[in-house]
Amino acid sequence: MTYPSILNDVIGPVMRGPSSSHSAAAVRIGRIGRELMGGDLDRVEVSLDLAGSLPTTYLTQGSDMGLCGGLLGFDADDERLPNYRSELEKGDLSVHYTTGHLGDPHPNTYNLTLANSTERHSLVAISTGGGMIEVTEIDGLPVSFSGDCYGLAVWTARPHHAVTELLSDAGCTTTVSDSGTQPLVFATRSTPFDDKLLNAITQQQESVRARTLTPVLPILTAEQMTVLFTTGTEMENYAAQKNIDNLADLALDYEAARGGIKRDEVLKKALYLVDVLENSIKRGLLGTEFADRILGFQSGKYKKRHKQGTMLDLGILDRVIPYVTALMEVKSSMGVIVAAPTAGSCGGLPGTVLAAADAMQMGTEAKARALLAAGLIGVLVATRSTFSAEVCGCQAECGVSSGMIAAAMVSMMGGDPVTSLKAASIALQNIFGMVCDPVANRVEVPCLGKNILAASNGVSCANLALAGFDHVVPFDEVVAAMDSVGRAIPHELRCTALGGLSLAPTSKRIEKKLESQLAGK
Repeated sequence: MTYPSILNDVIGPVMRGPSSSHSAAAVRIGRIGRELMGGDLDRVEVSLDLAGSLPTTYLTQGSDMGLCGGLLGFDADDERLPNYRSELEKGDLSVHYTTGHLGDPHPNTYNLTLANSTERHSLVAISTGGGMIEVTEIDGLPVSFSGDCYGLAVWTARPHHAVTELLSDAGCTTTVSDSGTQPLVFATRSTPFDDKLLNAITQQQESVRARTLTPVLPILTAEQMTVLFTTGTEMENYAAQKNIDNLADLALDYEAARGGIKRDEVLKKALYLVDVLENSIKRGLLGTEFADRILGFQSGKYKKRHKQGTMLDLGILDRVIPYVTALMEVKSSMGVIVAAPTAGSCGGLPGTVLAAADAMQMGTEAKARALLAAGLIGVLVATRSTFSAEVCGCQAECGVSSGMIAAAMVSMMGGDPVTSLKAASIALQNIFGMVCDPVANRVEVPCLGKNILAASNGVSCANLALAGFDHVVPFDEVVAAMDSVGRAIPHELRCTALGGLSLAPTSKRIEKKLESQLAGK
């Protein structure tokens, strides 16, 4: 079982690009590949499984951009990402894609061959959803490296016992391969590999080469990790034992224990995310432009008509909808956003939290606490399901975000953790079967509408729970059922652009038009 982190898996990363599972995850995979080569890269071969989602989406949803950016050493929010092709030319780096029937078990699998004039290595990694990744193989050696700790790859001549003994004495977890032309020892630990240890390893007669891998996630995983609870029921019991009456305080406890850091540090990181989001909303409300895009300035239209009094009065949603839309428009213009829990669902939760807080004249800390409260619901989902639309459709993205929104709104209104769970349960029950079928293979339509739907559903279900409505099915059971439904959604409707609206004649016309525009640049 995995033990997700709020700030790793759910709220974040801070990024640019249309999709966190494509763009941000690919950046992280690329950065690891770059470090595996010691920063010296000439050419990269990328093989994609035709049965997965990437062959039809890697260009339009940002996988190519993200991977190339990572291989160049960029971060997920680097301002150079939109112009990555020219940066590749500057760096004299060639990246080539092939597709085939590879039998990869995960739809978002990257099979990389990394090379320069003297070295050649292979790396297999998967994007697991929301920007999270796992390296599963290095030079044929099965590993499990998610970028939440430090890694060290040591290629050795036989025997390699002295190297493994040094690493074991240093408190590392090691995996060893004796196959292939050059045996490999891969080690991980929660603290950096200091120069003394690295020198001792490289001075061993059997050592040929050593490469360190630095974490790509903000919260590191300690060897002795503490997880306070993994289910809604366990969370309720913990809250009762500790007499905690708000979901945000449970979130602070969980993340501090999970990351081995102080509660104040968790809150500080959340406050930073609020600052990023507020700047993104301001930018979006002013209007954004980008060539490879379907929709224009939608948030401005809503605000204008609302002021004119020509629309229905939706109360707090009249502030929520422009905020949600602004964030989605910033994402689609390659601006900086915060995945929550994904980039495709980046508008719903943050837009609702910040709009509701502004409407109720709440401060920055209240916004940060609400994001953390929502993030804890995301953790409970991610522990037993996924945020990957390629695995469970859009119910894993906008659907899950609506449950997070509902719980966050209850928390903001002073409701207790039990009521927050009830709100999340009701909201999640409403989104089963939501498919992912992006128009023109871009993460805009119907994604914007689904983010607004998530906000509307979440706000409504928060009030239902606060009013005492019966949720009937407990949260944990809802998550299990939701996961089974998501995995039953046909492959064509799980972010492959092979079904639904993706195949509508209008969608194909828009896609052709955008491709022609890009080709003419």
